[in-house]
Amino acid sequence: MNKFLTLFAAVLLSALCLAQTKKASIQYGPWIQNVTENGFTVVFKTPEPTLAFVEVAPEDGTSMYNAERPRFYETIAGRRVNGTMHKIRITGLQPGTAYRYRIIGKITVDDSSAYGTVWGPQRLMTDEEIHGLRTLDTSAGECRFSVVNDMHAHWDRYVSLTKSLKPEDMDFFIMNGDIVSYVNSIDTMMKYTFGPARELLRSVPSIYVRGNHESRGREFDKVPGLFDSPTGEFFFQFRQGPCAFIVLDGGEDKPDSSGEYSGTADYDSYRNAELQWLKDAVKDPQFVSAPWRIVFIHIPTISHITPWYAQQWLCDNVLPVLNDAGVDMMISGHHHKYIYTAPGQDGNKNAFPILINSHLDRLDCKVTPERISISVVNADGKEIHAHSLTR
Repeated sequence: MNKFLTLFAAVLLSALCLAQTKKASIQYGPWIQNVTENGFTVVFKTPEPTLAFVEVAPEDGTSMYNAERPRFYETIAGRRVNGTMHKIRITGLQPGTAYRYRIIGKITVDDSSAYGTVWGPQRLMTDEEIHGLRTLDTSAGECRFSVVNDMHAHWDRYVSLTKSLKPEDMDFFIMNGDIVSYVNSIDTMMKYTFGPARELLRSVPSIYVRGNHESRGREFDKVPGLFDSPTGEFFFQFRQGPCAFIVLDGGEDKPDSSGEYSGTADYDSYRNAELQWLKDAVKDPQFVSAPWRIVFIHIPTISHITPWYAQQWLCDNVLPVLNDAGVDMMISGHHHKYIYTAPGQDGNKNAFPILINSHLDRLDCKVTPERISISVVNADGKEIHAHSLTR
């Protein structure tokens, strides 16, 4: 028995010593998702299992240590989650208000016992508090955002297109699909989706539009864990100021029976479920009452450029719903070149303009009650195309 107690004490002492030396850190992130008028979600990954929480305060000039700040935890059925992938929802905020946040946590050293866990020291995991985040506001006088797409894990291109963007100049940032080419490793997905614009996306909410390529690879099923949306799906809607937005997912671009999918594709069922959701979404009062309505989808609803299966399916099934709903513009990618299709151009049945951004450029957009203004900007910051819609 004495030997047993001695061994147990040695193991416990070793664990406690380890606990004092191991400190919590962030491997990827944080990034902001699912911003609304009264909340947002902070997502990040840690290299080791960690118990973390987020503290939030308004941008009022006070120190974070000036008062007890609200703490937000990730819980399941009443118990805080201890893991490596973290998705923490912040609630109870005010519309159109600037906030700052910080992440605090401690590493799990030994959780082998159901009745006691050994933790490392609790510490600030972000370098400092993160500033610049602002909640959405339906009553705002304008909406500003930027868009990139089809980066296909080209780090330098992504950096060059986003390095001049400033959090104070935008309400959110759109990743309009195919930011990577496939997802054999979820770490690769995180690295190339958020890494090139890490500082920007710590405070500017990102809106993720799934491309067909992000459906590929052995860890495709982990992709939803990196994002958050009002529906919990890759299709959802939101509104900022004078503009209502619908985000859609075109799925894969070839028929489900195509050999490339090895019998794993069931996108027709998925798209049909999304279509039923869309028919209700366009009746939402926030959508109907908006002065402007914009749709984001990676694969566009155009038929004059030899459409593959999914593109034709979207033209036949989704486009009529959007036409009837009075959509003002669609913003897409997928074709790796700039294309602007006016309503009804080249035999298309679109009742609204469709702007397809290339993989080499960025869109900067501003919406007021009177106008949608879009500037197509290259990696050198030069405007190469401009579009506007007015009432």
